[in-house]
Amino acid sequence: MEKFVIAKDFVRKVRRFNLTGRTLEFKIKPIPSGSELVSWIRDAINQVIAKGIEGLHPEDQVAFSFCCKQFSRGEGWLKFRAARDVTYDDVWKVISDIYQSNSSGLNTETFCLGVTSVKMPAGRGRGRNYNSYNEECAKRSGIISINNKDNMCLPRALVVAIAFATKDPEYNKIRKDTGKIQRDKAIELTKNAAVTIPAAGCGIPELQQFQRHLTGFKIVVYKYGTKGRDVIFKGAEEAEAPSLNLLYHEGHYNVVTSLTSAFLCRYYCETCHIPCDHKERHRGQTCYNNHLQSLCQKIRRCEECFKVVQSDRKHTCGEIYCKICRKHTPADHLCYMQPDVGKPKAEDLLFCFYDLETRQEKQLEGGARLHEPNLCVFKQCCNTCLNSTSEICKKCGVRLQVLRCNDPISRFMEFILGQRKIFKQVVVIAHNGQAFDHQFMLKYILTATDLKPELIMRGTKIIMMSLGNVKFLDSLNYFPLSLSKLPRAFGLGAGFKKGYFPYLFNTTANTNYVGPLPPVEYYDPDNMKEDDRIKFLECHEQNKTDTFDMQKDLVAYCISDVEILTAACLKFRQQMIETGNVCPFTEACTIASTCNKVYRRNFLQPNTIGIIPKGGYRWRDNQSKVAIQWLVWMEKEQNINIVCAAKQQEARVAGVKVDGYCAETNQVFEFHGCYYHGCPACFKNGRDEPLRDDPTQTLNTRYEATVAKTERLRDLGHHLIQIWECEFRRQLQQNAEICSYVENHPLLVNTPLNPRDAFFGGRTGNTYEYYKCKDGKIKYVDVCSLYLWVCKYGKFPTGHPKVYVGEECPPAINNVEGLIKCKILPPQNLYHPILPAKMNNKLMFVLCRTCGEKMNQGKCHHHTEEERALTGTGVIDEVKKALEMGYRMLKVHEVWSYEIDQFDKATKKGGLFTAMMNKFVAVKQQASGWPQHCRTDEEKNRYIEEFLEREDVKLEFAEIVENPGLRSLAKLILNSFWGKDESYDPLTTVNVTIAAYVTTQARLKLYSYLEKLGDRVLYYDTDSVIYVSREGEWDVPTGSCLGEMTDELEGYEAGSHIKEFVSGGPKNYAYKFFAAKDNEEKVTCKVKGISLNYAASQLVNFDTIKEMILSPTEPVYITSKNIRRTKEHEVVTREETKIYKPLWTKRCFLDDHSSYPYGHKRCRTE
Repeated sequence: MEKFVIAKDFVRKVRRFNLTGRTLEFKIKPIPSGSELVSWIRDAINQVIAKGIEGLHPEDQVAFSFCCKQFSRGEGWLKFRAARDVTYDDVWKVISDIYQSNSSGLNTETFCLGVTSVKMPAGRGRGRNYNSYNEECAKRSGIISINNKDNMCLPRALVVAIAFATKDPEYNKIRKDTGKIQRDKAIELTKNAAVTIPAAGCGIPELQQFQRHLTGFKIVVYKYGTKGRDVIFKGAEEAEAPSLNLLYHEGHYNVVTSLTSAFLCRYYCETCHIPCDHKERHRGQTCYNNHLQSLCQKIRRCEECFKVVQSDRKHTCGEIYCKICRKHTPADHLCYMQPDVGKPKAEDLLFCFYDLETRQEKQLEGGARLHEPNLCVFKQCCNTCLNSTSEICKKCGVRLQVLRCNDPISRFMEFILGQRKIFKQVVVIAHNGQAFDHQFMLKYILTATDLKPELIMRGTKIIMMSLGNVKFLDSLNYFPLSLSKLPRAFGLGAGFKKGYFPYLFNTTANTNYVGPLPPVEYYDPDNMKEDDRIKFLECHEQNKTDTFDMQKDLVAYCISDVEILTAACLKFRQQMIETGNVCPFTEACTIASTCNKVYRRNFLQPNTIGIIPKGGYRWRDNQSKVAIQWLVWMEKEQNINIVCAAKQQEARVAGVKVDGYCAETNQVFEFHGCYYHGCPACFKNGRDEPLRDDPTQTLNTRYEATVAKTERLRDLGHHLIQIWECEFRRQLQQNAEICSYVENHPLLVNTPLNPRDAFFGGRTGNTYEYYKCKDGKIKYVDVCSLYLWVCKYGKFPTGHPKVYVGEECPPAINNVEGLIKCKILPPQNLYHPILPAKMNNKLMFVLCRTCGEKMNQGKCHHHTEEERALTGTGVIDEVKKALEMGYRMLKVHEVWSYEIDQFDKATKKGGLFTAMMNKFVAVKQQASGWPQHCRTDEEKNRYIEEFLEREDVKLEFAEIVENPGLRSLAKLILNSFWGKDESYDPLTTVNVTIAAYVTTQARLKLYSYLEKLGDRVLYYDTDSVIYVSREGEWDVPTGSCLGEMTDELEGYEAGSHIKEFVSGGPKNYAYKFFAAKDNEEKVTCKVKGISLNYAASQLVNFDTIKEMILSPTEPVYITSKNIRRTKEHEVVTREETKIYKPLWTKRCFLDDHSSYPYGHKRCRTE
């Protein structure tokens, strides 16, 4: 009887060391009544040890870990040792010591024991088939596979290698083992070398014995997967001895007959063990010594700029090849985003759309249930059959395939990895694959193959996974809609409809179930939205007498999902290529990156959008603080402007960078750091010894290079001013004026402006917790396509900015455009502050910095400017508005001044993104079809003219045809375009300053309404406002054009209005409203972070939020079952509990449920 249970079993490959590790976690079963405690535990631990080392070679390494919730000092360890050396006494001693040090008794309910084993390399018969090893060996003509079922793969490989090296006439017979000749020669070699082959195969000791015997040969063993860079074993060093090259992987040896073929290179250096494609570019000390003369003939050092260049290539001092600009440019140039000149490629392309169905029967520790796939359905579409409805394609075969087994992942991945050799590019797509389906694929790749995937992750979600020419994508990253909404969004027709399936009924016991529909609880209706739940219950009631066939219906449900996904993705791709000349799946990985490529390929003009250097415009070059101190003192002393690293990129003079340069006076400033320039005064000893940080240099070589550079600058006629670091440090110690000036200089005190600090999101918050109409009405309005309006009509920076620091900054910013880093003092009487600030991981709008940081709900007692002032970075337009509203500028640290491009409505010219916006506005409007009131040609022509007058967009009469798919595509592009500019990578195609301009202008647009509405505002969110409307007071005008406010309740017909409003914080509100269309009262509730399905909506709704606001009660606990991912890339369903309660984080709330911003003067007196 086993006295333990396995809680966890995980296999991990450590590629760096070519090792395979396995972690087993055990729990001891509860002790039965009547059993003796110590005896039970002793037997259990003995069983665990036996299980942990089961199947291991005696030389394999094993370690034990011990954990318990009661351990105050963490878990304990028994270090790695050979499996043959593991004893019960060692394990029990560690357990006893741990419990003694933690002063707790052994509790089998909380105690767990882990066993980690590592298989050590040893040669033996072939292991399991690894995609990358066996296929590569079979494919490469320079590798001979040893096919054996015994443990003699090493001597077999050696006799084949010897036959090849000696050109044995029987080589082919030996290679093919004709008549068992290979085996016989291997046995003879083993006997002559006096080698005993271990049962587990040969390792390093056996290789050494064979090498001692084979004195006329040199055995070299390469590790597979390193392209020859890692050598496991290398025998005799005799130069004349022929090499017996072997390839080792997972305990098996093969023969290498061609190193270039085996390691996929044109040239392989056996001395340095480095593969390369250009022999003349090979770098290696031994080769350098061997070929010193020829190498010197091929390279030279430029006498002007000291740069090493190839002799046969043209060289211009100060120029480099820029990978961003794709041409030779001055080394100190600034890059621009480049137009994309490519086009979609469809040759040898395969799409594979798939879906999985899983069981959740296995319960893990903690109650989570493990998802185990039992069905995979996929449909493949190659470039030949993309637009075909045939079931079989001549090129890619059977298009729709069903894998119904206990391990469909292995079969599916074997198929996909096989296709990568047939097609140049394979794209695998699943809906929500990032969080679910692709996780199973990633686990298979990491545990069952030797492949190294390239991953783009968002947390544990997989945005894109690449395996060479295979790419895994998630369709949810292109159209953020549930699968059930895709048929309507893309106009797929009535034949595509997602049904309901009892996924909780998918168990082993029900595999062959045929009978009535399963009960409703197996469909998990409480996890549906309320409207969907009602429709489902009606559908289930109507069809409850139907026969349910588990096998048939499971496959049909999965096939339906795959067909919907396939049709939607292919239609999306076709329309994207037709309208934007971009394939979203082969050339991008999200809708934002797709839109970015559409813009660069069709609309971007050269030298328009500057690429911000990786380190910014200041401190781009590596320079010491003390060097900058000297340069700023030189500026003050000589009253000049010196170009240096603290301001911008260092200047180049005569092709070399200099620490400081003043063009007006032709002065060059050089600050010599004592160590890096080899100061003879500070470093008198060991001047010819190699330096630790760079063994190719000595102090003398550094000093000589410094002298040569300075002499050349003088010879060219420049006025050189130089100083050694030690000399300037003495000046700092002796001269208090110098020390005080440089220590407080803005270039050194203030960190450089970071443009990402100017990027803030939308403005969201509530100004009232609760409001019920007594007079007037509550209205809910939002801006029509706010970000689209900004991209079309807004202003945007172009090119690269002029950077001003400290006193250089313009005294007034009224005529300046760009970014600013400053210290500014808010007024005390503004109901809606303007400037954003990030505090407590939230976007806040405050009048007192200290109150905002402390989220002070009481009176503001901060009176000094230092306590109240805000320091930050933002777009100048927002700062201008702040100054207009009473903010006071205290200090300007840095300004980036840009040229601006904006659409001119009078001339119809300009606008950085206007052309793209106009194109897709037209596509969207034309795909929406004719409005209902347009029946005659006259009415239709009038509609086209009015639209042109309103939106500056010309519609084509013949193109106005209803097309839901095209409309969805245009809407996605218009809403997603700007988002790519705020991403971090790649730096060559984004500009965060543009993203900052988008969100800033959106906030200012919203503020234009908040400013006029004042304290009548109840809630605001990015592009919408909920406010109280009263007769005689200014009301928000509404319309249907871009940038105009629209009534959020207009779908319920005119006269609909909100009667009662409640909010528990940002993104957390509910309201009751009168719907004129139905002549009844309805309720809407929205809470960020909580999926308001049927079960959750019974706990969190208008009434509960209102009750918690008016009479504070205990928080509400919402328990839900959510799909999560583990670090081992397993997918589990875990029960989680969220706590809901109102939050008062962004403003100071009063007893009457109104509020004021932190730091408001009323907060001082209330």
